[in-house]
Amino acid sequence: MALEIEQVALVLHSRPYKETSLLLTLITPDQGKINALVKGVRSKSKSAAIKQAWCQPFQEIRVRWTEKGLQKQPGLVNIHQFEPTQIRFPLQGEANICGLYVNELLYRLLYPQVPVESLYQIYQQTLYDLAIAQDRHAQAWALRQFEYELLMSLGIAFELSFDTQQLPIEAHLKYRFYPELGAVLETTASQSSELSAFGSQISGQCLLQFAQFEPCESCMQEWKRLFRNLLNHYLGGKPIQTRALFQS
Repeated sequence: MALEIEQVALVLHSRPYKETSLLLTLITPDQGKINALVKGVRSKSKSAAIKQAWCQPFQEIRVRWTEKGLQKQPGLVNIHQFEPTQIRFPLQGEANICGLYVNELLYRLLYPQVPVESLYQIYQQTLYDLAIAQDRHAQAWALRQFEYELLMSLGIAFELSFDTQQLPIEAHLKYRFYPELGAVLETTASQSSELSAFGSQISGQCLLQFAQFEPCESCMQEWKRLFRNLLNHYLGGKPIQTRALFQS
């Protein structure tokens, strides 16, 4: 029995398919991350050009497809109708690169076809925050919050207010933060042959600031190292491609 599905979606990744089509990876609230085929949007007609513009990142679209019992390509849906919504995030310059970075994280870390309604809203809020950010510190704060929420949505919980000994984090002390372990006092970590080479150095003050979701310019670099280390662990050490755009 065929089931008609309608979802709002944002494009995470796109690539050409055959002569006139696109293969899209979308994020949707109820269906999660899906791969979708959109036919006829790369022809030379004016209507195709308009539809291809709708398939760009940061433009929300409303998509419809029919889900059948047996599919030729499981995990791939054929979009038979789509249109833009009124939601669009006009990211320019560095904000655009930040948005592409967020898209890459979602593309690589989300499990296929798992509902992500709350994360979809957080993603939209992040794009909005990037669009209105006045400087790099505001952009960085938006990214760090998103990285935290993404990891939490994947079931990767980590404690920022207590160390691995269940002692309260002290603002004046230094720590090393380890994936799947947590915060260890710097003095303890440096004495351990198993721990000393890994983990991200961070002050107790910056851990407590982030635990309270309080932006702090002086902590931005430490937070950046912290989440880069955590994400690198869950990405299996494979580099994030959009970081090269920041460097260039």
